[in-house]
Amino acid sequence: MKKLNFIFFFLYLAVVAPNYYTQSTNPQIKLLVGKWKSIRNTDKGIEINIKFSKDGSVKYDVGVNLKGTYILKGNRLISYFKDLKTNKIEVDTSIIEINGNILIQRSIVSGKKIKMTRLNKTKTNSKQIIGKWESYNYNSYHAITEFNAFYGINVLLSVKSIEGSFVVEKNMITIFSPTTYRMRLNYKITKNIMTLHNLENGKDLTMVKLND
Repeated sequence: MKKLNFIFFFLYLAVVAPNYYTQSTNPQIKLLVGKWKSIRNTDKGIEINIKFSKDGSVKYDVGVNLKGTYILKGNRLISYFKDLKTNKIEVDTSIIEINGNILIQRSIVSGKKIKMTRLNKTKTNSKQIIGKWESYNYNSYHAITEFNAFYGINVLLSVKSIEGSFVVEKNMITIFSPTTYRMRLNYKITKNIMTLHNLENGKDLTMVKLND
């Protein structure tokens, strides 16, 4: 059995190693490596983040971006969000409790409770709501919620995450994932802007490269 496993391992290296060497020396890889965020998307409210790594791995995250406003009166939080489908304003009133880096939000309407952890953590026992908060039970989704000083609120819900490997050939990126499917993307990079055309669904996407 050990001998058989060794043979399989040798065959794996024989196939993967040449491909990895070819990809790692490909000058196009250097342009791709890093984090990219969608700035224009045909799907309303959808945000896509892609991270290409030097080792040939890739992480493709799809999220729903909810933008709104808020009013804070004592421990009462009133949030206003526009429904992405109907464009109607939805109002939610919650009771919040902030203890340092933990925020508990309980909706008066639904009774649902959301626990958030402050991302820009402070050592003091701050009662300040402004900043970014992370939660894993925001309507059963992982979410990053940001409250700003101008009474704006932004919630990014993570609805899909693909992890796998990628290959670049001429103007096409192919993403392989063991748990999903193959994704083929035509791409063009101009400075820090990348345009993508998804050959699987025909949709176009414009992305900007983020500074690490």
